[in-house]
Amino acid sequence: MQKFLQFVALAVVVVSTFGCGRSLELVGLGDTDQNAYSGPMYPATSKIAIAFQARQVGPTCRVFGEALVRLPANLSGKDVENIILGEAGKRGADQVLIGQSRQTEDDEGVRFLYYGPEKEYLCSEQWNGWKFGYSLWEKQGEWVNVGYGEWGKTTVRYENPMIMQVAMLRCQ
Repeated sequence: MQKFLQFVALAVVVVSTFGCGRSLELVGLGDTDQNAYSGPMYPATSKIAIAFQARQVGPTCRVFGEALVRLPANLSGKDVENIILGEAGKRGADQVLIGQSRQTEDDEGVRFLYYGPEKEYLCSEQWNGWKFGYSLWEKQGEWVNVGYGEWGKTTVRYENPMIMQVAMLRCQ
């Protein structure tokens, strides 16, 4: 019985220390588990607007997800669109703000690395740019153009793996 009470006490300490919905630190690695989405849960959506600049985001839109997205080699612009919108729709985003993209050496398949925010915020009032995940971002390679001319195009091919900045927004 005493071991059970010790276990319960330890569980209470862990939960109160880290809180619900926050990423736990990986033991011995000194980094958080960025693969785990811990933001608000919204109903899935299928109609998602795209913006490539923060000023294109509606005044009522709140940022609830900030991520770097690892994308494998040999994708089309349509593949990239499907991957990003698929994840955003699953999370309930009404709009996605697409940042810049860079080549990367790692070809680990599709991975969304979530960086927050801790609390959603109005994009029009508090957007501070692409500051999350900078320690990973600064180590990447050449710039890759993923803009209006490439987005959703089956004729555009990305031969190298890349990493992309993405913010998910809920608008009402």
